Amino acid sequence: MSSPEKNELGKEVTRRKEKVSVAVLFRYADWVDILLMFLGTMGAIGDGMSTNCLLVFASRIMNSLGYGKTQQNRGKFMDEVEMCSLSFVYLGLAVMVVAFMEGYCWSKTSERQVRKIRYKYLEAVLRQEVGFFDSQEATTSEIINSISKDTSLIQEVLSEKVPIFLMHSSVFLSGLGFATYFSWRLSLVAFPALLLLIIPGLIYGKYLLYLSKKSYKEYSKANAIIEQALSSIKTVYSFTAERIIVEKYSSTLDKTTRLGMKQGIAKGLAVGSTGLSFTIWAFLAWYGSRLVMYKGESGGRIYAAGISFILSGLSLGMALPDLKYFTEASVAATRIFDRINRVPLIDGEDTKGVVLDKIRGELEFEHVKFTYPSRPDSVVLKDFNLKVEAGKTVALVGASGSGKSTAIALVQRFYDADEGEVRLDGVDIKSLQLKWIRGKMGLVSQEHALFGTSIKENIMFGKLDATMEEVTAAAMLANAHNFIRQLPEGYETKVGERGALLSGGQKQRIAIARAIIKNPAILLLDEATSALDSESESLVQNALDQASMGRTTLVVAHKLSTVRNADLIAVVGGGCIIEIGSHNDLINRQNGHYAKLAKLQRQFSCDDQEQSSEVRVSSVARSSASRLSTARSSPLVFPKSPLSVDDPPPISHPPPSFFRLLSLNASEWKHGLIGSLSAIAFGAVQPVYALTIGGMIAAFFAQSHEEMRARIRTYSLILSSLTLVSLTMNLLQHYNFAYMGEKLTKRIRLRMLEQILSFETAWFDEDQNTSGALCSRLSNEASMVKSLVADRVSLIVQTTSAVSIAMIMGLVVAWKLALVMIAVQPLTILCFYTRKVLLSSISTNFVKAQNQSTQIAVEAVYNHRIVTSFGSMGKVLQLFEEAQEEPRKEAQKKSWLAGIGIGSAQCLTFMSWALDFWYGGTLVEQGVISAGDVFKTFFILVSTGKVIAEAGSMTSDLAKGAAAVASVFKILDRQSLIQGSYFNDGGDSRGTKLEKISGRIEMKKVDFAYPSRPECLVLRQFCLEVKPGMSVGLVGRSGCGKSTVIGLIQRFYDVERGSVKVDGVDIRELDIHWYRRHTALVSQEPVIYSGTIRDNIVFGKLDAPENEVVEAARAANAHEFIS
Repeated sequence: MSSPEKNELGKEVTRRKEKVSVAVLFRYADWVDILLMFLGTMGAIGDGMSTNCLLVFASRIMNSLGYGKTQQNRGKFMDEVEMCSLSFVYLGLAVMVVAFMEGYCWSKTSERQVRKIRYKYLEAVLRQEVGFFDSQEATTSEIINSISKDTSLIQEVLSEKVPIFLMHSSVFLSGLGFATYFSWRLSLVAFPALLLLIIPGLIYGKYLLYLSKKSYKEYSKANAIIEQALSSIKTVYSFTAERIIVEKYSSTLDKTTRLGMKQGIAKGLAVGSTGLSFTIWAFLAWYGSRLVMYKGESGGRIYAAGISFILSGLSLGMALPDLKYFTEASVAATRIFDRINRVPLIDGEDTKGVVLDKIRGELEFEHVKFTYPSRPDSVVLKDFNLKVEAGKTVALVGASGSGKSTAIALVQRFYDADEGEVRLDGVDIKSLQLKWIRGKMGLVSQEHALFGTSIKENIMFGKLDATMEEVTAAAMLANAHNFIRQLPEGYETKVGERGALLSGGQKQRIAIARAIIKNPAILLLDEATSALDSESESLVQNALDQASMGRTTLVVAHKLSTVRNADLIAVVGGGCIIEIGSHNDLINRQNGHYAKLAKLQRQFSCDDQEQSSEVRVSSVARSSASRLSTARSSPLVFPKSPLSVDDPPPISHPPPSFFRLLSLNASEWKHGLIGSLSAIAFGAVQPVYALTIGGMIAAFFAQSHEEMRARIRTYSLILSSLTLVSLTMNLLQHYNFAYMGEKLTKRIRLRMLEQILSFETAWFDEDQNTSGALCSRLSNEASMVKSLVADRVSLIVQTTSAVSIAMIMGLVVAWKLALVMIAVQPLTILCFYTRKVLLSSISTNFVKAQNQSTQIAVEAVYNHRIVTSFGSMGKVLQLFEEAQEEPRKEAQKKSWLAGIGIGSAQCLTFMSWALDFWYGGTLVEQGVISAGDVFKTFFILVSTGKVIAEAGSMTSDLAKGAAAVASVFKILDRQSLIQGSYFNDGGDSRGTKLEKISGRIEMKKVDFAYPSRPECLVLRQFCLEVKPGMSVGLVGRSGCGKSTVIGLIQRFYDVERGSVKVDGVDIRELDIHWYRRHTALVSQEPVIYSGTIRDNIVFGKLDAPENEVVEAARAANAHEFIS
């Protein structure tokens, strides 16, 4: 890669940092979405305006009541009441229609647009050059987070928060318009004052944006830790590193916890500052009374104008907190659209460039210099020159890290050379069409990446339109057909996440078949036979030799025996070719580099021997420790197993519930008490405020100016004091509940991770427990639980307080009217509750279906080199789109339910108001209560209805929270089939600890089948004895059970029958962590964790001194390249 290109790559990190507005989220909206958004917006506006429309009728009744005391025509008054009540009925029917439009249209369009965003995001990520994934610009965990958590957040904002915000904004703006209509003088004075309420919201939004970015960045680090751990769970278990992973995760979560508490303070100040509206209303009361006394304004019109401003203020207060969700969505959109907008430096889908009429396959490297973008100071290739003639086979050999695989990467244009040229048939590959070039190449790499789909579809990644005959032929050529045929579902067998259900050799042969089916002009083999046993290696090597005939073949190999038939062998060292020639030429060069490599490999080679299921070997003492070596393997199919895999025994646990969730917050009871008392106090503010406003309006109809002044003065003082109460109580409420929420979230995440890390390995083999799905659950479900406690519980306590106090006040003022109003409110509550229950089931199904598409994206990102090399992006996107079909159906149900739920609830609210007015007017006509009592009671309980409606608007959040709680406790309550986790046993694992371990291993008559395929016996009556200090090698065909033996000895799985003993003790009786600390595993798929090289060496033994670290590196022949 040239220096300008590297500079360009560095600039990408800081590019496009401008803020993303909500409008940008609609960039993929088509005409259908525009229509849906238009109808949804009209519905939200109509829903908001409907509240203010009632004031037109209410003001007419008010004047009749207020000034009707001196009038004799009571019948006229009742006619007015009945007409207004009937108007409310009509208004309720209209609201049902517009509210349905609001709920359905926004829910529907959000699903359509987010589906496109997810597709475009994955498409953009897969188009990026390989260097993009190597750098820290976008870690795999960040990409996974964006496609799961960020897109879910955007969908939630578009489907729920936007229409609610529009509705509240409509109430606010229409309230100002109605207020101006009723009293323009009052409006002129009030409008500038109301603008002051916007300032705290803006400050809050800006500060929250800052905190959201920092919080996301910190949690991405935490997510990266668990993603690496869960994707390599056997390595974690082998090194007993569970506690290390949890402690690293915990320390990273501490930072997000502190940021969450700051968000609580910011929200408390912002919401509390809306209490300034009370002081504003005190001023309006004073000024309104002067308009009544000196400007001839009617009390009714001042009342209506005041109510309009009250509704506007309340709605503004409800709308401002939604800025939190908009800022969070803005941050998420920034990340997503930055990736979508990023232009890859090397675009594999670009169709520009030269396409040769005929390809001969001649490759040439001329004076190539290259450094990886992620390590610009380390030169990998320098003055690298090599010519591969058309149809010839050239092998690259040499020490690890010498640049062999880098040469293959440059041929495929994963990277571009810093200096020099790479040519194909004499043409610089940078001038050729990249998609065409890669289509002419077939790659088999040492990273045999498979996708979690069927064997057939994995092979067809090499040729998307291949026939079944071609698939079978490729498998036969790769020596894979026989073992595939023996599997229960043959070529339709699912291979599991990253091929977890197959052995290393089986995975490699499928990868070879994937390359062969492509029938490439140029064959690139990067350690293609590294994972095969000797027999399979010989067969596959012959197949590869056959496949290489007539093709240009570039081979990278460590085993010199696999390349001895190559036309040329180039020894790579120090980033350049240090020796080249045929095998015979090079082997005869005394003191030559190749000859030295060959001599060294001969010293460590040994003859393979076929072994039967019952193994008897002669062992040679190698060290003081027993050693067992094997190649990775998976089941070879025996006749159907008579064994049955039992489910875990049922354990009695309390059912998942909200109170059980709160019990996890028991240690924060003081904060819960303070937060709850503050919420109760603030809940009382609203009914007191409503009662004060009702009394203030009644004062406008006082008979004398002195009486009016005195009453207005009293009510103004009460309103002003409510401002201070509101600010203080909100600050205490939101900080303390945020503290509880953050502590609970961290506690749940840690307990879930601890519990997950205690489960048996077979649990991770299940489709729903892939690393991507588990990371998504730890991220999303814990966030939902936090929202449930920090936001929803706070609101529930506040709502309960407000409703209870309002009902008591209403009963005291006018108990007959209050009873009627209270009696009809459960209808509205029932409607919201029904909506919640239905949404809960739909939400659960939606998340489950969404995880399937997320897993496809996760595998594609992990295997991005294979996707890039084979040009398989279209196939991945097709699978991704198909997986999104099920979430689409669930979202469709949700859209209808949202529309019907909101519409019916709003309609019932207006119908109940019609009944309230009619019955209140009847009581006034009968002389039971006064007109002022009607409006005080109505205003108090109407404010209660709005509070209930606000609580009802969060039913979808409660539904998601309930599903998240159930999912959390499903993990926390599960018992591992392999007991012995120190997480669950107070820090001490159960089982025996031997005083001294000699290392004698004995397996007697072992029967075993993997739980994911119980019908396939892997081992039958298997017997093996390894004496202390002996070294034993297991050899045999790929899939015969060699690696399974290692897995059983490590107790990744338990045997079905028979026993595995160490020093005469069944390993099921041993302390599992103590036992694993006395074993060491080196697998064929080494896992390197993020961090330093030292961190990886001491993984599992953090207290290792420096001299031990250096000695271990020397023993592994790694010290030289590290230093």
